[in-house]
Amino acid sequence: MFGMMKKEKTAALLLGITMSLTGTALAAPADTAQDIDSRIAALEQQQSNLEKEIKELRHQNSQLKNQERSQKKQLNGLSKSVKSEMDRIKISGFGRVSWDNDNIKGYIDRNDNRRFYLDLKGKFKVNDDWNFNFESETNPRYANYVMADGTLKSHSGHDDEDGTIQRVWAEGKTGVVNYDIGRRWRGLGFQNVLLGNETDGAVISTAIPKSKLTANAFYLTPTDKGYNFSVYGAGVQGQIGHGLQINAAIAKLNIGKHESMGQNVYDTTKTFKVEGTNATIKDLSGTIKGGGDFTWYGGQAGDKSYGEFNSDPGFSIYYTPGLSGTVDASGKYTVTETPSELPNTAGNLGFVLSAMWNPMKNIFLIGDYARTNAPSYKVGEWGANGYQETKYDKNSCTALRLNYRWSNINDPGSFQLYARWYNYARNINNLVGIFGDKEWGALQPGSKGWIFGFKYVPAKNIEWETFYEYANAQNTLYGHKGETYHRNFLRTMVDYHF
Repeated sequence: MFGMMKKEKTAALLLGITMSLTGTALAAPADTAQDIDSRIAALEQQQSNLEKEIKELRHQNSQLKNQERSQKKQLNGLSKSVKSEMDRIKISGFGRVSWDNDNIKGYIDRNDNRRFYLDLKGKFKVNDDWNFNFESETNPRYANYVMADGTLKSHSGHDDEDGTIQRVWAEGKTGVVNYDIGRRWRGLGFQNVLLGNETDGAVISTAIPKSKLTANAFYLTPTDKGYNFSVYGAGVQGQIGHGLQINAAIAKLNIGKHESMGQNVYDTTKTFKVEGTNATIKDLSGTIKGGGDFTWYGGQAGDKSYGEFNSDPGFSIYYTPGLSGTVDASGKYTVTETPSELPNTAGNLGFVLSAMWNPMKNIFLIGDYARTNAPSYKVGEWGANGYQETKYDKNSCTALRLNYRWSNINDPGSFQLYARWYNYARNINNLVGIFGDKEWGALQPGSKGWIFGFKYVPAKNIEWETFYEYANAQNTLYGHKGETYHRNFLRTMVDYHF
C-alpha cells in the first residue's frame, strides 16, 4: 500500500509541474487551440510562399542552366570558329646568323654571306583542297662588299632583298591531281643541280597507281634579271626499292640550242652616234670599235692622241665600260646604252638522275648527275699575259653526298655529319646545269672539290651548321679565266626556326 501511495504522490507532483510549465494553456484550452491553429495557418502560408519561391528559384535556376548551356555552346562554337579561322593562317620560317671566310676569285662578294637573314612564309587556307602562300626574304649584311680585284664598298641600307614579299603561289588538288602554281623556289633532283632557283610557272603531279612513285609535269621560267627563257618537261620521284629513292627529270628549253638566253643587264655597251662626216675624236682612251674608215693618229690605241672617221652619211663608235675622254664631232650626236647578249650555256635540253640510298642504319648516300646539250664555245680576253682563249667544252655536273644521321630541330642533341664531293662544268654565265642551286655561293661552276661539315641541334628549333670546302676552282676575273686556284671556304651559321 505504501508503494501505491508513493506512486500517486509522484503522479500528482508531475502533473503539478507540467501545469506550472504550461501556464494558462491548460487553464484556457479554447484560446490555446485557436492560437495554435493561427500559427499553423501562418506556417502553412509561409510554407506555401516558400514553395512558390522555391518553384520560382527552380525555374530561374533552370533558365540559368539553359542560358549557361547556351552560352557554353556559343563559346564552344565561337572557340571552334576562332580556332578554325586561326588554323586557316599559318606563319613559319627561320632567322639566321651566318659568317663566311672565302678566297674566291671572281666578280663575287667574298663577304656575301656575312649576313643576318630572315625567311618568312605564310600559308592561307582557302578551302579543304586549296591554299595560297607567300614568302619574304630579308638579307642585311654586316660586312663590306669585297671582291678579288680589289673592289671594296660598304653596304648601305637595303641593297637587295629588303623584306618585301617576293614570292606568291597557290597549291591545291582536284581528285588525285596536285597543282603548284605561281612564283616560288623550285628544284629538280635531290640536290637541285639541274635546276634550283626561283621560278614562275606551274607543276602538276599525281601518284602512279600500284607504286610508291609520283609523276610530274612542269613549265617554269627563271626570274633572274635579264634571262628570258623557260623550261618544260616531266619527272618522277619516290621509292623504288628497300631504302632506295629516285628523283629524275628531263627538261626542254623553249629556245634554240644556239639562241641567246637573254640580256646581260650588268654588261652594257655605250654607242655614240654621230650623223655627219669628217668627225674627229679627241682625248679618247679605251677600246674603240666603229664603222667607216677610221684613222688613228696616236702611237697606239688608248693614248692621248686622237683619230678620225671619214664616212658618209655617218658612223657609230662602240666602247666597253671604262672608256674615257671626249668626242668632238660635227652633226647630230646621241648616246645609247645596250646590254650584251647572254650566250646559251645550257643548249635546249637537259636531264638529271638523282638517287638517295639508305643501305644501313643512319647511313645515307645521295647522288645527282645533271647534263645538258650545251654547245662548246671559247671566250677570248686580253689579260696581263696577252690574249687568251678559254674553252668551255664540258656540259655535265655531278654532286655526291654521304650523310651520317639526320638532325631534327624537334630533338635537342640530334646531329648530322656529312661529306660531299662535286664537279661542276665551267660556265661563262656562272650557271650550274640549266639554272641549278649554288647554295649561297658555296658550289661554283668550274669547280671540283670536297666539303666536310656537321649540323647540331643544341636546343629545340635551333640548328647550328658549319662546313669547310677545299676545291680546285676557276678564276673568273677578266683576262684570267684560263687559270685555276685552290679555294678555301669556311662557313658557319645558326638557324632559329619558328
